[in-house]
Amino acid sequence: MKKVLEGISSKTIAVTGASGYIGSALVDALVKHSSKILRVSRQELVPKSGTQTLRADISTPDCWLSIVENADLIFHLAGNTSVYTADGDPAESLNSTLLPINHLVGAARKLGRKPRIVYTSTATVYGLSEHFPIDESLEPDPITVYDLHKLFAERQLALATRHGLLKGISLRLANVYGPSSSISSAKDRGILNRVTALALQGKDLTVYGDGSYLRDYVYIDDVVHALISAGLKEDENGVLNAATGRSIGLKDAFLLVAKEAEKATGKRVHVRPAPWPDNTNPIEYRSFIADTSRLTAVFNCKPQIGLEAGVGRMINSYIEVLNE
Repeated sequence: MKKVLEGISSKTIAVTGASGYIGSALVDALVKHSSKILRVSRQELVPKSGTQTLRADISTPDCWLSIVENADLIFHLAGNTSVYTADGDPAESLNSTLLPINHLVGAARKLGRKPRIVYTSTATVYGLSEHFPIDESLEPDPITVYDLHKLFAERQLALATRHGLLKGISLRLANVYGPSSSISSAKDRGILNRVTALALQGKDLTVYGDGSYLRDYVYIDDVVHALISAGLKEDENGVLNAATGRSIGLKDAFLLVAKEAEKATGKRVHVRPAPWPDNTNPIEYRSFIADTSRLTAVFNCKPQIGLEAGVGRMINSYIEVLNE
């Protein structure tokens, strides 16, 4: 990671969604090597050395004019992160996912600047594929409003790149887990973070169905490494899987969390089965095994933290926070 980060010191960098789970972890890594970071957020942020803050709404053109005018490298992480929120309000999903990309492209055209854009998409755009491992050549088949809008955003960014307006790449993130400085990191992003927080309280964990559905859990430090690597290699565009290439069933992942939490706290935690809730979105029934060969070959970026080690780190981090 340190060698990769050395390449950012000369760039002015913007991070949208800087107060969020991944955004705050990314900023924490960047400020160690750069003092030219613009944090973009709708909410007031605590001052942080090496950064400036733009409090703005990413669905407005003026926000993107300010970002593009000042930044060479833009990590666009802001927007809706919930399948269920998007299903409940598709219009707002469009506003938070597609409209910002549209304004970004418009700002680049108006200002005549060609920033590097790294966009966080999602591996769920592939839909319910049964052919594994999944590489980037597989045609996406979104089955949710959320994934459809993410795919539209990817392709809008790719079209602008093809037309020479900017230099963009989209990372399709698998299931991200692990601690960050976001105040809501235990509940803001991902089931593994949430069940770890419950296990540390000695609460039993519920797994829906038979727990056999496969997930690829990628530690947040490895995601940050992939984002920065993609940001610095400006001649690469298109899409990229950001995952580990190793999958585990939901029940087995929960059992691992329960075991590691018991080691740390002495509290016995059980994993109990339950029927899927009636309102469950079909995307929850997916399995996913990623092909990460492009991540390794193009960016020399291979995930370093296995699931057991990552869960251990997350547990230690949560305990440290509780003991402060």
